[in-house]
Amino acid sequence: LRAGIEPRTALTDFSGRFDAVVFVCGRKSSNGNVLSEVCRRANPRTHVVEEASEIDPAWFEGAATVGICGATSTPKWLMQDVADAIGNLNSEFRIQNS
Repeated sequence: LRAGIEPRTALTDFSGRFDAVVFVCGRKSSNGNVLSEVCRRANPRTHVVEEASEIDPAWFEGAATVGICGATSTPKWLMQDVADAIGNLNSEFRIQNS
C-alpha cells in the first residue's frame, strides 16, 4: 500500500479499481478478516482465499481486471502464487497485486 495513506482508505481505493478482487489471508487472521471486509464493501466481488487451490473460476466470469491483496502477514510469494493461478485461468486478465 502507498505510504502516507491510511491502509483502509488505500484498500478501498484499490478494490474499487477492479472487476474482481482476491484477498489472500489465513482464515484465523483477525486482521485479514477485517481488511477483507473493507475490500468487500468497496467491491462485492471480493473473495478470500488461503491458497491458490481455493480459487473458483466462476468468480471471474465477465471480469477483465483482477486485484490481489492480502493481510500484512501474507507472504508476497503466496500472493504471487494466487496471481499466477488466476493468470493461468485466462491469460487476458489484467492482474495487479497491491
